[in-house]
Amino acid sequence: TVLTQGTGGVSLFALQFAKMCGARVIATSSSDAKIARLKQLGADVTLNYKTTPDWGKKVRELTGRGVDLVVEVGGVGTLNESIRATRIGGTIAFIGVLAGPASSDSRLPLMVMQQQRLQGVTVGSIEDLQALCDGISMHGVKPVIDKVFAFDEVKDAFAHMASGAHFGKIAIAIG
Repeated sequence: TVLTQGTGGVSLFALQFAKMCGARVIATSSSDAKIARLKQLGADVTLNYKTTPDWGKKVRELTGRGVDLVVEVGGVGTLNESIRATRIGGTIAFIGVLAGPASSDSRLPLMVMQQQRLQGVTVGSIEDLQALCDGISMHGVKPVIDKVFAFDEVKDAFAHMASGAHFGKIAIAIG
């Protein structure tokens, strides 16, 4: 079972790859409209983290033990709930820092007690990229593109990203 956070490009690719591998996916968003789109992409369970601020606890209740893997894009601002959502011995793949600073006391002691792993994730090796490309090609995975901006609209692209209105990748056309 994999938990993905939000509806940015990384999170949507994580959802697609997890489904490609046969995993059950729990996905979160702050928007009910985006949650409907997550379901269309194959999310098995969805949670609105604005209306369910203790979503980590809810995930643990839904699964009975917690998820095997969290794709953590929020950073320390969402880490406490990710720790709560992760099963004993599970892994949190720490990819982003979108949620800002932690809003409460750290649950790191819980992480230790549950023998969880916090794995920093960055760009992988050339071999990792080739395996990723092979999997994408074999399974026909297509990136979710929210909007393409012209190169001279870069400021608008950043403003669109900052608004949080996007669902998937924001692209900038060159040339």
